[in-house]
Formats: sequence, structure tokens, C-alpha cells
Amino acid sequence: MRPNFKYIEDKAEDVLSKNNLFKAGFSVEKLAKLLRISLKEEVLDDNVSGFFVMTDTDNIITYNKKDGELRQRFTIAHEIGHFLLHSKDQPIFIDKTPSVMFRDNSSSTGEDFKEREANAFAASLLMPKKLIEAEIEKAPNDVDDAIIFLAKKFKVSQQAMTFRLSNLGYGI
Repeated sequence: MRPNFKYIEDKAEDVLSKNNLFKAGFSVEKLAKLLRISLKEEVLDDNVSGFFVMTDTDNIITYNKKDGELRQRFTIAHEIGHFLLHSKDQPIFIDKTPSVMFRDNSSSTGEDFKEREANAFAASLLMPKKLIEAEIEKAPNDVDDAIIFLAKKFKVSQQAMTFRLSNLGYGI
């Protein structure tokens, strides 16, 4: 059973609204910049999509250069979720030792609650419920075509859109 992540929906909508980015397909890079998070693109191991490092002087999201654009967008949104939801849980080390949160293959299994929250935040951020409700009216009637249409509109993978619609109760 899926936990109630309404607080995450609200947090994602709030951050988008406050930063004038409440629209489908917004720039996650621009949001990171507005939140004072540095982005670094690097070649990472195949099983690591990205990670968030917080030090006493900087917040950095590093994402895998080898991943496709849509995966990179989701990874950045996921790591922004860690920043907004969990950074107060992690100590900021004065001795320059960073606090690190990884997004890897196990992140998508939903076994770790913070990873599940970060995934829910990324989905809510990239595919806000209110915008999905507005755009679904414009989508084709065929389910597969609707998923393709919405995925392109929100700049996410078809798999991410399918999960999001299912989690919103669209019976996909």
C-alpha cells in the first residue's frame, strides 16, 4: 500500500509556485540554481544515477553524464527532494566531511523511506497533480497515446508517467 504523500505534493507545488516554475516541462536546472544548489555532470558507475552532497559551504547534486536527459531530470528532481525534505536530518560537518545521499538502483525499490519520499517528491515536482489534471483533458483517448503525449509534455519517461498516473488513481 502506498503511503499518503500529500505533504510531499504540497511541498513540490509550493516550491514550484514560489519560484514561478509551475508549468509542465520546467527547467530543473533553473530550479536548482534558484535553490542555490550546484549541479555537476560526471561519469558515474552504471548503478549510480546521482548523489547529493551537503557541506558547510555548498549543496551539490552530481548526476550521471551517461544517463539520458529524462533520467537526468528525474535524478536532479529526486536529489532536490533530498535537499528540501532531508537536509535538516543530516548533519552539516564543519570539518568539511560531506554528507552524501545517493540515487542508485536500490533507490527505485522503495525499501528506504527517505528514498521513497525523494522519488515521490521528484514525481510530484516534475508531474504536479494539478497540471496532470489539466493536461489529461487534452490527451488522446487511447491510453498508450495519452501516456506518450503527457510524458512529452512533462519531459519525463513514459514509465515515470505511467507510475505517476497510476499513483494518482487513473487506473493505468
